[in-house]
Amino acid sequence: MTGPALGDPATGTGPPGATPLRSALTMRGRMLLGGAALVLAAGLYLNYPELIGLGVAGVAAVLAALAAVARSPRVAVRRTIEPARVTRGSRTGASAHVVVQNASRRTLPAMSARDRAGPRAAPFAIPRLRPGAEHPADIPLPVQRRGVVPSGPLLVARDDPFGLAHRTLEAGLASELYVRPRVIPLPEIAASLARSVDGPQADSTMDGTLAFHALREYVPGDELRHVHWRASVHAGKLVVKQHIDTAHAAVAVVLDLAADAAGGPPADLGLAAGFPEVFDAAVDCAASVAVIAAEQRHPLLLTDGAGESLLPGTIRRRGGCTVDDVLDALTRVTAGPGQPHRAADPLTGTLRRLAGGARGSLAVVVSTRPMSGLSDSLRQLAGCYARVVAVQVAAAGAVAGAARTGQVVWVTVQRLDDLPAALLRARSAA
Repeated sequence: MTGPALGDPATGTGPPGATPLRSALTMRGRMLLGGAALVLAAGLYLNYPELIGLGVAGVAAVLAALAAVARSPRVAVRRTIEPARVTRGSRTGASAHVVVQNASRRTLPAMSARDRAGPRAAPFAIPRLRPGAEHPADIPLPVQRRGVVPSGPLLVARDDPFGLAHRTLEAGLASELYVRPRVIPLPEIAASLARSVDGPQADSTMDGTLAFHALREYVPGDELRHVHWRASVHAGKLVVKQHIDTAHAAVAVVLDLAADAAGGPPADLGLAAGFPEVFDAAVDCAASVAVIAAEQRHPLLLTDGAGESLLPGTIRRRGGCTVDDVLDALTRVTAGPGQPHRAADPLTGTLRRLAGGARGSLAVVVSTRPMSGLSDSLRQLAGCYARVVAVQVAAAGAVAGAARTGQVVWVTVQRLDDLPAALLRARSAA
């Protein structure tokens, strides 16, 4: 006899997770336990051996049912996600290849199972397996929304023969699928960086343009002439001097994460309808610019509206970042509620701090809110960066726009594909 279902895929409910043993009794089991307790109490009170025997038998049946579902089935679960990283909305999709193997010496009976696939649960049946036998299954994973999609662990339903207890148990380990933001070429951005006024952007840079930046741990491939021997002795490991190319001007990308900045309801009412799609489009815009900087090997500053770096500390300490580093970091970002109780906008403070820092070639600010209130901060930023681009990603139905005031470019788009044309219009409107 099978127990209750492990969620409802039609409604999008996810798997409930492992069931504790104290909650394993079904309605039938609870009724039997309650009835057995009453019969046993009556038998003890009236001194009827028959009633005592019936009560003890009922309690023993419930205990036997709990013992039958107490342990997980001895199965080995192998999980492979193909591909491990995919672009948001990819037509090829991604799936988890799950193989369930009987790791016991006895034949396992047929079982119902469910695998977690993001916010949903994918049910499938495991047939009767002989010792060592395997059963494969391919579980499609959602790729429509950007983010880290959990896959697994596998949930197996266990029931006793009389339907007194039902338990959901975890088997195997979980894994993750990275649904990355979309990235498209931005000729205007790439050309402006290639013609940076701070110097040539060639790989064969002369040594005179290299400057000491920091010390970091040695990694295979580093030149021994860059080893800082004195620091290595103190650290107990090889430490090398990291240099930066001063001919490569810095690029700053600021992504505003405030959820209620899109003109939706207050933060305590949750996200506005359609905001997740708008925010994903904003992340796509930020990713497209940051990827160009990583490809051209520019020093990249990638922060949120509060000035916190979106790149993990390990990447920052390593020095420089790759395209994969940028895409993985932007895959993990999530929108958060704004802080309307603050008198000052954190984004304004972040832009002012950038304006007081080192000189750079390009600063791009991406937000889902109108940025007319940031005019003064952006003009200050233009005094430090050769070019400043303010990108507002608006909801469907908003009026697209493109303008330029001095070194500040203002564009309003509804999706990533509108950004290249908007940048060209802003250039012609100068």
